[in-house]
Amino acid sequence: MEAATIASETREPATVQAIDSTRHPVARRIADVLRNRSERPSIFVLDDLENIEQAVACGVEVDSLYLSASADPSTFAGIDADVPRYVLDDSVARTLFGEQKRSRVFALARAPRRPQLRDLIGTTGDIIVLDGVRIVGNIGAITRTACALGAAGIVLVDSGLRTIWDRRLIRASRGLVFATPVVLATRAECAEFIRQEGLVLAALSADAVEPLSSIRRARERLALAMGSEREGVSRELDALTTYRYSIPMASNVESLNVSVTAGIALFEHKTGEHQDSRLREVGRL
Repeated sequence: MEAATIASETREPATVQAIDSTRHPVARRIADVLRNRSERPSIFVLDDLENIEQAVACGVEVDSLYLSASADPSTFAGIDADVPRYVLDDSVARTLFGEQKRSRVFALARAPRRPQLRDLIGTTGDIIVLDGVRIVGNIGAITRTACALGAAGIVLVDSGLRTIWDRRLIRASRGLVFATPVVLATRAECAEFIRQEGLVLAALSADAVEPLSSIRRARERLALAMGSEREGVSRELDALTTYRYSIPMASNVESLNVSVTAGIALFEHKTGEHQDSRLREVGRL
């Protein structure tokens, strides 16, 4: 395959190198990154143009860009022309990715600093605590909702994830994992953070008596705790809970997906805050 070029409006065309063998050093490097199970990877895979662009907008440094042989070479026209570009032969891509999801467009990127609990100190907006939620698609959907509704961040306890730069989480969040802090923590670390910061913990539970609409009366910034549909919030965190809410539902429905619950809870509390603001404006609060 002959080398191609990608036109850029502001830079010289970027040369695209063809990779047609799994023995090529570039292919071997991709294989190494895909096999890496480190909790703190220095390089990770970014799938799909939308996620790459979101990461770049959030300051993530792209190391190199990759296209399948059938992809449009102009795809990366808006990304810095200095970033190396490669076209992978389809057979090479199939071998490298194996049973993993194989994207027609992806990048290798340099991992930013991993968010820590201390990054949530002094922030505004509610904090979502996911206690034992392990379905990555749900975590990604909640990340998108948290970003959209102004949450300060998400704390993942017992998520099963080794790193937040997990390909599945990046895809499920549409790249918004780079825009909203997502913190991996133990239950002990999470509980200590809640105590030290004096956060008010509100738990969502199907058997709680108080309806979720009551969250509108909560004036405080909240840590919203949600557990898995099977286990709920753990005893360690439930012991710190100030409020417990449930979402009224039809009797033939046992529970809602945790990502739906998170969205409703964030929206209800935000609605209460907006009502308070309007009342203050007219001098009634």
